[in-house]
Amino acid sequence: MLQKKELVKWMKLTQVPKLGPSKIMKLFRLISDLDKIFTMADNELLRTRVFNEPMLIDFHKLKEALEENFIKAISECEENNIKIIPLIDKRYPDFLKNIPYPPLTLFLKGDLNLLYVKKVAIVGSRKADEPSQKWAYNIAQDFVKKGYAVVSGGAIGIDYSAHKGALDANGKTICVLGSGFFKMFPECHLALFQAIAEKGLLISEHLPNFPGSAIALVQRNRITSGISDALIMVASGEKGGAMIQTKIAFEQRVPIFCPDRSLNLRPNVGIPQVINEWKGIEIKSCEEVLKVITSPESQINLSQF
Repeated sequence: MLQKKELVKWMKLTQVPKLGPSKIMKLFRLISDLDKIFTMADNELLRTRVFNEPMLIDFHKLKEALEENFIKAISECEENNIKIIPLIDKRYPDFLKNIPYPPLTLFLKGDLNLLYVKKVAIVGSRKADEPSQKWAYNIAQDFVKKGYAVVSGGAIGIDYSAHKGALDANGKTICVLGSGFFKMFPECHLALFQAIAEKGLLISEHLPNFPGSAIALVQRNRITSGISDALIMVASGEKGGAMIQTKIAFEQRVPIFCPDRSLNLRPNVGIPQVINEWKGIEIKSCEEVLKVITSPESQINLSQF
């Protein structure tokens, strides 16, 4: 666990342009001491083949930058029970570290133990009809009764139903945000976010005052599926956030499921693409998902994803 002074250095380091997670992990494989990185000579840093000369110029500027803003952000996290887990922290989940472009820093509020339990993501359209939302609510309850935490994104529609189903069944749920904790949206879900912070876990890769953005909403999808053992896409049109999320899950080789088309849950225009392009398996119950992701035979066959 990094102390405050080390966190300041970490935040400065992660601000260096073009120093992404793969380069940072390479750097720390070579030099495991954060303090040493800040005292090394330029020629030593260049020899790592992580830094180039323009990056070194930016790094020097950040090293000399005032620490007040960084300290303020860290203190605000401490005061609001927000935990900070950098990519180099031993508590950072290995399965998330191994996804393409893992978050450099995790900001978390709630039960950190949920990072390490079995999880299923339940996602779908903000415009889902009532039967779709009811189905998501019910299957979320079924999963938490089987000992799984339910992961979703806190949005209107399917996300809300999945979180609410898990909470109403006294289960655990994780919400992955596209904003910082002080700027959570939609505002109509603030009570839901508070309940998740108390009984589950909120995750963001952004400082608390980050207001969110369209890009951030897309980027958080890689975390939602990246921490999950499976993803269920309940309802979607031909385009939209749910389809982007499902494509990302497929690229991460996360098993994908969707409601059986005979259930006629809407919108369902995107379901054929989920099945045909992203190997989505039609289901009617959580038991069908568990049969696939827990049987020894399926662990071998998951290479199809």
